[in-house]
Amino acid sequence: MSYLRFDRHQKFNSEMMDYHSDTLRAVEDFYMNQNQSWFNEVYNMLCGVWDGYLYGELLESAKQLGLPTHITNRIQYTINFIQK
Repeated sequence: MSYLRFDRHQKFNSEMMDYHSDTLRAVEDFYMNQNQSWFNEVYNMLCGVWDGYLYGELLESAKQLGLPTHITNRIQYTINFIQK
């Protein structure tokens, strides 16, 4: 599993903190609406962002799990934000 290590405290402002929190909430809501647990590999990788880890497989794994486009778009935005 490849990852990029970054300083989340330096990279994220309050708006990005809110944005990422909303993404996590959207994943939780998606699974709750299906009566499923959201504790999976993708959710774990998203939580890793708080610790400064961006996993290379995050977006592809989210797509493979069937997360809706509005969520994968949010994940893509976060990835782009971290990588710039």
